[in-house]
Amino acid sequence: MNGPIHPEPALNEPMRSVCKAALFGASKRLGLMRLFEWLRGKFVEPHMTVFLFHRVTDAIAPDGLTVSTAWFRNFCRLMKASYHVTTLADVVGTLNAGAAPRRRTVAITFDDSYADNFEAARILHEFGLTATFFIPTQYIDTNLRYPWDAHLPALANLTWSQVRQMAAWGHDIGSHSVSHPDFGKLDDAAALNELTASRIELEERLKRPVKWFAFPFGGEPNFRPEQTRLVAQAGYDGSFSALRGFIQKGMAGTVLPREAVPYFRNLTHLEMHINRCLDWLYRLKRANGVRSAR
Repeated sequence: MNGPIHPEPALNEPMRSVCKAALFGASKRLGLMRLFEWLRGKFVEPHMTVFLFHRVTDAIAPDGLTVSTAWFRNFCRLMKASYHVTTLADVVGTLNAGAAPRRRTVAITFDDSYADNFEAARILHEFGLTATFFIPTQYIDTNLRYPWDAHLPALANLTWSQVRQMAAWGHDIGSHSVSHPDFGKLDDAAALNELTASRIELEERLKRPVKWFAFPFGGEPNFRPEQTRLVAQAGYDGSFSALRGFIQKGMAGTVLPREAVPYFRNLTHLEMHINRCLDWLYRLKRANGVRSAR
């Protein structure tokens, strides 16, 4: 990239949110979103989006891991009305077959097993939608806390009873390791133990196969691409990161990206992003050295 990286121009967050909401809302009302999507579809094969959530709660303010229950309900309403919400098995199966996905195909995932995921699972079930919940087994039925939550009120973890009910509602349960370690710092033996022990415990408790793994932290330094071999050795059909990006043909066998949703306070902004109507804007920002891609 040429030139120094610099942040977006200073603008207080409430004002920026209002401006974005107005801009994106007008684009949708005027049909520009559909036009951009139609034009892109003429030249580029469709993609799939896997969403990443952590917390759905009103107990704390929205942040990089948290959305409110009202926001999540509106998200579910949008997904039900306008998107093809599918499973990770369908996403990976489409990739493995080398097939072009159905347009507007999305899947929904959650990490870290916060207790509020149970209510999120219930809301999804109410809308007839399913998700995959990635579980770090050591945290279930305990008071363990993540270091990044130290400044927050105590946030409960899921119980095994709740996880079983979520599975009974039709949600998929995946592994997020045993202890939520940084896989980028683990040797092969320790990584394989985290992968295998978590899958075995989940399958014993749920009496169903566990096919998917999500790397804890999930950034570039937090796993090594060659660890996909260990994921397969431990009995999983695929793995996911927290790296941003869309899923396209040719990505079979790789650690697949997910789009973290809480960064989108405005649902129309999210909709335009996953329809890839804003790619031109992101390219323009990068060309001008703007740090934010959104």
